[in-house]
Amino acid sequence: MQGGNYLDPIEKILEQKVKDKIEKARKHNAPQVTDFLDPYQQKLAESFLKPCEDLTYLIYGGYSSAERAKIAIMPKFWLEESVDLGIIFLKLQGNFKFNKVSHGDYLGATLSLGLKRDKIGDIIVEEQGAIITVDSTAVSFILSNLNQVRNTPVTIREISSEEITVQPEKTKELRGTVASLRLDALASLGFGYSRSKIVKVIKADQVKLNWQRANDPSHQVKKGDVISLRGRGRIVIEDILGKSRKGRIQVVIKKIL
Repeated sequence: MQGGNYLDPIEKILEQKVKDKIEKARKHNAPQVTDFLDPYQQKLAESFLKPCEDLTYLIYGGYSSAERAKIAIMPKFWLEESVDLGIIFLKLQGNFKFNKVSHGDYLGATLSLGLKRDKIGDIIVEEQGAIITVDSTAVSFILSNLNQVRNTPVTIREISSEEITVQPEKTKELRGTVASLRLDALASLGFGYSRSKIVKVIKADQVKLNWQRANDPSHQVKKGDVISLRGRGRIVIEDILGKSRKGRIQVVIKKIL
C-alpha cells in the first residue's frame, strides 16, 4: 500500500476478496479461508480484518515458518484447531544430479499447467526434488499433469506435514558500496546486473520490494527491506554501514540462494 490509503488495482481485488470472506463468515457463522497470500498481502488483509471485533482469524501456511500462508476468517467462538485450511503437501522427486534446478524451476513447472499463483504456497527445495504446498482443490490436477521439471521426469506423491523437514535457507553474504540507497543501485549490486539493465527490469515490473510491486528505480531502500527479482530469487538488505573514503555507502546484502 503506497501513498497513504491508496490501493492499486491488484490490492483493491484483494480487499474485495477479503471483505467477501468477512461477509460470508458472518452470514454463515462459519470459517472462510483465503487462497495463499505472500507476506505483504497478509499484512494488507490484516488491516481489513482488525476492525472486525466480532471475528478472529488464523494465518497459517502449513508449517510454522511458512512464508506464503492462508487466512481463515471465523467467528470468535470457533476453535482454530478445527478449521480445515485445505493445505496439502506434494513431494516431487527426480534425478537432478546432472540438471540443477531451483525454486523458480519448480514454481514455473507448476504454473505452466495453468494454475494460478494463489493456489501454490511455499516450495521447499531438497537435494533430489522439492515439497510443494498446494491448495487441496489443485491436488488431483497436479498429480495427473505434472510429470517433469526442466525436462527431468519426476514422481509425485502426497505426504503429511510430519514428513516435512525444513532446512535453513542457503544464503550468501555480499558486501559492496553504492552511490545511493536507490532501488536500482541495491538491486544491481545484489543480483549482479548492470545499472542500465536493472533499470529496464524494474520498469518492466519484474521487481518487488517487500513483496509489493516496485517499478520506480529511484525508490529509497532501507535496512531490512527485501528485494525480489522474477526468476532470480531475492536479497535482503542486512546492514547499511558508514560511507567509504570516496563517499560511497557501504552495505551488507544477504542473498537467498
